[in-house]
Amino acid sequence: MTAIAAAPRRTASLGAPRLTFSRLVRAEWIGLTSLRGTIASLVVGTVLVLAVSVGMTALLLAVNGDPAGAPPALMMTLGAATVAQIIAVLVGVGVFAKEHATGSLRTQLAAAPRRVATVGAKAVVVAVSTFAWSLASLLLSFAGVVAVGAVWGVEPALDDALTAILLPIVGAALFTALVGVLSLGVAALLRSETWSVTLVLVFLLVLPTVLLTLPFEWAPTIHDALMAPAGDALMTPNADVDGETVRDIAIAFAWPIAALVAGMAVVRRRDA
Repeated sequence: MTAIAAAPRRTASLGAPRLTFSRLVRAEWIGLTSLRGTIASLVVGTVLVLAVSVGMTALLLAVNGDPAGAPPALMMTLGAATVAQIIAVLVGVGVFAKEHATGSLRTQLAAAPRRVATVGAKAVVVAVSTFAWSLASLLLSFAGVVAVGAVWGVEPALDDALTAILLPIVGAALFTALVGVLSLGVAALLRSETWSVTLVLVFLLVLPTVLLTLPFEWAPTIHDALMAPAGDALMTPNADVDGETVRDIAIAFAWPIAALVAGMAVVRRRDA
C-alpha cells in the first residue's frame, strides 16, 4: 500500500478589522454622546438660547406695549446665536482637552495610530453635532419668538422666508459648527481646557470690540479679517452674493481650517 501524505491544512489568517475613517468617526460619535458634560452643555445651551431670544422678546413687548414697534423675529433669534457659539466652544475644546487630561487620549491614539485621521474624525463629529444642535435650537427659538409675538398681536413677516429667515438661521448654525472646529484645533494646540476656552472666547467676543475702539488706521483692517466679523455674512439675509460676501465666508472658513491643521501637526509630532 502506498501511503497518502496528508496535505498540510491551510489556516486562514484572521487579521484585525481595517481601521477606516468611518470607524473612527463612529467611535468619536460614541465617545461624544457618552460624555455627560457634553450632553449637559447642549441641554443647558438650548434652554439659554430659548431664554435669551424668547425672554428678551417678551420683555421688550411688555415694556413697549406697542406691537408696531416689535423687533423682527429673526433679529431676536440671531441675538441668541452668541450663546450657541459659546456652547460650541465648550464642546469643541472638551472633546480633545478632557480626553487629554484624563489620559484616555493616549489609549485612543495607541488603538488608532493614525493621529491626523483621529483628529479629523473628532472635527467631523464636532461640526455635525454642533450644527444639528444649534440649527434645532435656533429654529425652536424662532418659533418661540413668533409665538410670544402672537400673544401681543404681532404678525411675523414671512415674505421670502427662504432667503430672509431660513438661510440666515442655517448660516448661524454653520458658523456655530465652524466655531466648534476652531475650538477643537486650539485645544489640540494648547492641550489645556481652561486656556483654550479663554483664548477662543477672547478671540471671538473681545478682540473684535477692542479693535474697533483703537484709534489706528490698521485696526479696522485687522477687525475685518477676524473670524467673528466675517461670520456675520453667513447670518445676513442676502438675495445676491457679491465679492465681499464671498470673501467674508472664505475668512470664516479659513480660521477653523488653519487651527485644525495646526492642531493636527502638533498631535502628530507630540506625545499624548
